[in-house]
Amino acid sequence: MTDTASPVTPSAPMDDEDARLAQFGYTQKLDRSVGRLASFAIGFATISATTAVFTGFGAGYFTAGGPFVWTLLLAAAVFVVWTFIAADLTAKIPLAGYSYQWTSRLVGSTMALFTGVLALAGWICGMTGVGFILSGYLGSLFGWNMSQTAQILVAIGVMAVCMLINLYGVRFATMVNNIGVSLEFVITVGATILVAIVAFSSPDNHQSVLVLFTGGASEGSSPYVLAWLAASLGPFFGLIGVEASADIAEETVNARHVIPRTMFYALTASIVIEFGMYVVYVLAIKNQDAVQAASAAPIEEIITQQVGPVISKIVVAVALTNVLACILANILVATRLTYSMARDNMLPFSHVWRHVSPSNRTPTYAVLGIFGFSTILLLSALVSEKAFFLILGLSSLAVCAMYLLQTVAVLIANRRGTIPTPEPGTFDLGKARVPVAMIAAICFTLVCAALIFLPQFAGNGYVFLGLLVLATLWAFTGLRNRLRSGDAGPNYAVTKGL
Repeated sequence: MTDTASPVTPSAPMDDEDARLAQFGYTQKLDRSVGRLASFAIGFATISATTAVFTGFGAGYFTAGGPFVWTLLLAAAVFVVWTFIAADLTAKIPLAGYSYQWTSRLVGSTMALFTGVLALAGWICGMTGVGFILSGYLGSLFGWNMSQTAQILVAIGVMAVCMLINLYGVRFATMVNNIGVSLEFVITVGATILVAIVAFSSPDNHQSVLVLFTGGASEGSSPYVLAWLAASLGPFFGLIGVEASADIAEETVNARHVIPRTMFYALTASIVIEFGMYVVYVLAIKNQDAVQAASAAPIEEIITQQVGPVISKIVVAVALTNVLACILANILVATRLTYSMARDNMLPFSHVWRHVSPSNRTPTYAVLGIFGFSTILLLSALVSEKAFFLILGLSSLAVCAMYLLQTVAVLIANRRGTIPTPEPGTFDLGKARVPVAMIAAICFTLVCAALIFLPQFAGNGYVFLGLLVLATLWAFTGLRNRLRSGDAGPNYAVTKGL
């Protein structure tokens, strides 16, 4: 099996981005219309600060109490390190489907298959889980008494709406995404500020600031620090996806310069907003028992305690548009990864997934395929609810494993000398690349270990192993012959004129 990196010829500065793409062996087919704002919005929406807080607050607070808010800073440090690596690679290899393309260009096609499959599984499982959660919030918002079957059908409807928006084209998808992100900044953040003002208007309206520094004893005889570290995984999940804008590099104007910057902007904004929301909502708790009773939607209960049910409903409604933007961005990212791998003939039925609509310049069948996989996952809950949630739990583990493989690929490529020479004026880690990658590799190894061995994630390891087995079977059966004959990999598009 051919497993060598395809060397990238250092490119001179050029004004023609189609020619830049041609240096990698590809013809420009997607609609290059994404600017700075949209690039930032995609990264920010994929992280989705509001989604992270609304879905992760309860787990963190009920596990470790008020001090769990500081775990976000621990997660932030890890993602700052990862963003340096992602920015470094995007500036040198600005291709759609970054998780596959970076490893393919640096190390080789076989390892690239695994990074691509892991990322694809992570995005599909993640957006399906968010869609399921969103359908539950919709039921609560409108007072629907939904059965599990009804919730699944509503979730499929939500995914279908996001699918149709993506089918229409990247311009429309990014416009809708921009609106969702704008609402998040104006309404959700504004509501948090309002809650803070009301809460701190009287000493009786809020908890003491000391609650942020006072952790209780964890259950049993386990040290509290273990509960605190377990709680850190929630905020950690809340920052996954900062590099998502790299997946639409072939649709971004001046991608080498724009995307590295917007990654850091999206990460900074997410950290500030998430940390502020966590602190405010912890301190704004007036009735602990009521929040505990509303464990499925603690943020809604806290807002109701401070400013009343009407404003609470409005905030939840706007928050749901932010969650919808998160799903929209995830589909956008997943379809570009599918298209990129199919363009190199790395997937079964690649000729289907790499089709691009001449009118909308969108990978039509990739969008439909991602929607189909998500629908199958949702319907699987009707057969086995336990299996459904185990598959959804694969999301964070698969993405973190992809991050780990990417950092290992950087270390290998640095030793082999296959990292492209940077263009003048673009982001470059230089001599810091190896120590940064080593720190990232250690961090992601620890996170992956936690997601496999901690009791809260029992079963994750088996599902993860099943995914690796499937990828390995494909690598050594169908893909092996393709790579040997030159019918797959980064040079395939050149020989076939794709």
